[in-house]
Amino acid sequence: MRTAGFASTGGHFERPILWLIAALGLLLPGCASNAGWQYTPGPERASSTKAPVNLAVERFDDKRESENNRYFWVCVIPLVPYCTADYHRPDTANGFLTAGAYNFRPSEDLAQATVSEIRNAQMFRDVFVTDRKVDPGAPLMLRGTILNTDWNGTGYAYLLGPYHVLLYFFGLPIGTAHNTLTVRLELVQTSNGQVLWTNDINQGYEKTEGLYYDFGTDFGYPEIFRDGLTAAIASLQTYIASQPPAFWTSLPNSPPS
Repeated sequence: MRTAGFASTGGHFERPILWLIAALGLLLPGCASNAGWQYTPGPERASSTKAPVNLAVERFDDKRESENNRYFWVCVIPLVPYCTADYHRPDTANGFLTAGAYNFRPSEDLAQATVSEIRNAQMFRDVFVTDRKVDPGAPLMLRGTILNTDWNGTGYAYLLGPYHVLLYFFGLPIGTAHNTLTVRLELVQTSNGQVLWTNDINQGYEKTEGLYYDFGTDFGYPEIFRDGLTAAIASLQTYIASQPPAFWTSLPNSPPS
């Protein structure tokens, strides 16, 4: 009778623990506070030299690899220390460290962010996003090619199988995420397709997340793109300043018919 009573008490004790594990397991993938692209432009920094022409920014060309692999489910197996996920296209992936998915449209989002920063720099008469390969309203085109937006995550299981989530309450890390961003920018003369200026953005980002620190911060693409654009725009300003004023006024808007 005592043995039966002890077993019953153990069962009542284990149920809340299992419910807690299940609840936390459901909570973690959906609670990131910034689940997607949220871009905040840097402060306005007016350029000392301004090109008196319009600039059209084409929606960026996507040349990323397409494979996504997720193995976070391995962490529920006892004696497994960690599990991983590797996404070439995080915008089409499901299952991150602290979010189920991220709202991200790279071709559109990166182009719009670029327009915002160039406007802040006041380098051109006007700047706008276009879907056209050749825009008749602008003698210059800025073209971007997205080469890499890799997201690599490692979740920590501490050899405990499904019970590892309990350690998160004691402050142990949930996991670590790495973001990589590679984008090539080219300033092109609309009339003849000549590349006048080019710049490569290569940025990285890493965060270790816990339940009480840096939670929901494994998507750092807006931040690292802004950092890369700062250097790119400084380079573009140098190029603009290096050209004589007559160069800009002599640019035709479109190719000859």
